[in-house]
Amino acid sequence: MRSFSGLLALLFVSACAVLPLSSDKPFYPKSQYPPDPWVKGYADPDDCIGGEKLAALAFALPDYPRRAYRTGRQGWIIIRLDVDASGTTQNVRIERALPKGMFETASKRAAKQWKFAPPASPLENCRVLIRYKLGGVSLG
Repeated sequence: MRSFSGLLALLFVSACAVLPLSSDKPFYPKSQYPPDPWVKGYADPDDCIGGEKLAALAFALPDYPRRAYRTGRQGWIIIRLDVDASGTTQNVRIERALPKGMFETASKRAAKQWKFAPPASPLENCRVLIRYKLGGVSLG
């Protein structure tokens, strides 16, 4: 009886492993990808001076939100963040998002986990463009 219940448990676990995820289905865009914003057009002269020298230690792109993937939505987000003296992101906030309400949560969650080599001095108001296009995520 024990071996039967063990075999049953093994079959159940293996069946779960082969079930397709919703992201395994091909992505079919149902919305046009909006033109990328000109990020430098938003910049102030004092924003994130020295940010181009940042070296990422832990940097993972956000996951494509399931709802957006399922419905074929595309868009982009501009995130603003600070990097403290230890290289940790602080004050992560959304500056602009298109479409609104679709990609903000995933982007903010990922940016809060980013870690950089400690900069020479803390950085403020760094802008990052994140694209959600054709079912994939990339930086601008």
